[in-house]
Amino acid sequence: MACFEAAKNTRGGRSAPAAYRFLQFAVVLGCFVSIPSQADDLDCPDGVCIEVERTQDGASLFAVNQLAAPVSLLLDFPVLENMTSSAALPVKAVVQAGVRKRLVAIRADEPAESFSWRSSWHWTTGVLGARHDPNVRYWIPWAPNFRFEVGQSVGGTFTHIGKWHYAFDFWMPPGTPIRAARGGTVVRAIENFSQGGLDERFKKRANQIFILHEDGTIARYLHLKQGGAHVDVGDRVAAGDLIGYSGNTGYSQNPHLHFDVITVDEGLEWQTVDVRFAGIGPEGFRPQTGQLLNGGARQVGLR
Repeated sequence: MACFEAAKNTRGGRSAPAAYRFLQFAVVLGCFVSIPSQADDLDCPDGVCIEVERTQDGASLFAVNQLAAPVSLLLDFPVLENMTSSAALPVKAVVQAGVRKRLVAIRADEPAESFSWRSSWHWTTGVLGARHDPNVRYWIPWAPNFRFEVGQSVGGTFTHIGKWHYAFDFWMPPGTPIRAARGGTVVRAIENFSQGGLDERFKKRANQIFILHEDGTIARYLHLKQGGAHVDVGDRVAAGDLIGYSGNTGYSQNPHLHFDVITVDEGLEWQTVDVRFAGIGPEGFRPQTGQLLNGGARQVGLR
């Protein structure tokens, strides 16, 4: 596929383990491509491929995920003449990191007669239909000795609309240490960009860290400074661990940290989910625009 944004992840000569290097080169935008009609030794330059094993009367199709993150994939057949699929179409599947998964077989109804097929597919990082654990309470993602303002909260009219409704922007100076709001596995760490602004060209140029949680949701930490990732893809982190440093890269007017938690919806698009931060009660709280927050696990005095 050609529809990806190159995002080479280098950090002072310290390279990620070989099993995790694929994410350094692929940021999924989602696209449709034609599937080859024969099985080959797949190069998978984008980290996810479709492998086709042909038979005399059809083919079996497999998804190969060489990334360190799970992906959700949709496979369909715009053309399927004199053939039957072994599964209902389109096929939607979650393919875990490092897995080759059989998706479907297609077979000719009448092998003695002519038959043909053409397929298309697209994918995105994350777990289709992952359900956020409503009992989880998040930490404010910086150290307790810092206090910052909520610049834009849930439903902010500037950028927190539509599928990005449940998101937070925290104003802070560049270089502020960022800590994990919840434990999980690092599945993306991009830090090579140096600029930001409100020009459209910056929308795909934010330095960022993604952390996959046990429930399949992913926390995103965006607009980090150049060289601002303190973790590698594949690292396990706990809530409160240092993961990087804030900045002003990507689509950003002022230095800040953008934080949200996403899942993958039925259209294979990212969708933010509603989360609560740890407060004085078990129900937690949702930060509001203009609120001043201390970092760490618990906000004393907030309701």
